Amino acid sequence: MKTNENLPAGSSALPLKVQGHGAKGFSLVELTLAVGVAVILMAIAFPIMNTTMTSMHLGSAAGSLAGAIQDTRYMAISLGCPYTLSVLPSQNSYQLATEPISGTPPACGATFVNTGDPVPFASSDISTTFSTPLLLNPSGTVTAVGSTVPTSFSITLASQNSAATKTVMVTGVGDVKVHTP
Repeated sequence: MKTNENLPAGSSALPLKVQGHGAKGFSLVELTLAVGVAVILMAIAFPIMNTTMTSMHLGSAAGSLAGAIQDTRYMAISLGCPYTLSVLPSQNSYQLATEPISGTPPACGATFVNTGDPVPFASSDISTTFSTPLLLNPSGTVTAVGSTVPTSFSITLASQNSAATKTVMVTGVGDVKVHTP
């Protein structure tokens, strides 16, 4: 054991502890304390992260659906033919259909034809019960299929993991907004 050799006069020499080769790393107490702190922080963070993820999924679904309605309305206006947008609640998707342009001179067809496969707009933890097909007219108005009167629609999306909801509001003149109650 080494001692302090350069102490002032009258001081007692105390032995110094010299760290040996086997004293590397952390003690069991230090590791247990670090793990305990990490577990407590995770317990606090998990509900916050879960709420944030649910909110993000809900916002993404509402934004996707609102964007699809706006895009479809613009296609109807620019091409001059009506489109339908049908929300498929069981699949969390929507289906677009239009009256295809044909003939000479070009004109909109007489029946609606799907324009591809259903497009998903939400993950499986989001649900809606809205199933009224929207008719997006070349004039820019929005009606229910089979109606000629512009109508406002509210499409409510709900999280299956919490009470959170978002509503996509569609007016008869085609204004689309996402509302958080």
